Amino acid sequence: MKRASWFSRRVVDPANSAAWFAMDALWLAGLARPAYVASALTLASGATLLFLDRKRAERLDDDLALNAWMWMNALWAISDLGKLPSLRYAAMGVAGLGAVLLVNAIRPSKQSRGRIRRLKKLRARAR
Repeated sequence: MKRASWFSRRVVDPANSAAWFAMDALWLAGLARPAYVASALTLASGATLLFLDRKRAERLDDDLALNAWMWMNALWAISDLGKLPSLRYAAMGVAGLGAVLLVNAIRPSKQSRGRIRRLKKLRARAR
């Protein structure tokens, strides 16, 4: 098995999940400063995922939606821990953007729509 380099999706994706979990756990515990550090690590590793998948459009759509979710969650945590209600409105705006990105990410591509049409024709012929 080939070892993953430290700057690959196989390493950055689990690191992002761990940082995100830490951010939420520290937020839940009410530990503001460590939660802020975990938020920064979460957003940095999320941006790294975007960088790593910048040439693959299908994965990029997923990563954009995931990053919107990360930003919404981080802004919400910081708003709550720092008693900054204006950041909650920013989090709501990012949530709206994330919803649009999510719809775009789950929309079938032209290539997959062509495959679905061919499968439907095969099923129709088999009857």
